[in-house]
Amino acid sequence: MGYLRLGEISTPLIIHFDAYKGIDFLGNRFDVLGILAVATTMFLVNLFLARFVFDRQRFLSYTLAYITLAIAILILIAVSVIIAIN
Repeated sequence: MGYLRLGEISTPLIIHFDAYKGIDFLGNRFDVLGILAVATTMFLVNLFLARFVFDRQRFLSYTLAYITLAIAILILIAVSVIIAIN
């Protein structure tokens, strides 16, 4: 969904906005797609590690899975806010 919404934007995007100073950082859609690419890579590595550790330490495996889910939700919120601001 984020990729589809970013596909139609050609102007610079507001990546970071501070309430006191205003716009701090402008970027293009590839900066936002870079955030999504890093998040996807991190998600896949953590799931691979959770699967690898599952037979040895189930608690650590479940912890990795829940942390991965929490980070994915936070990155989804961040990209949604970037799209909503623009």
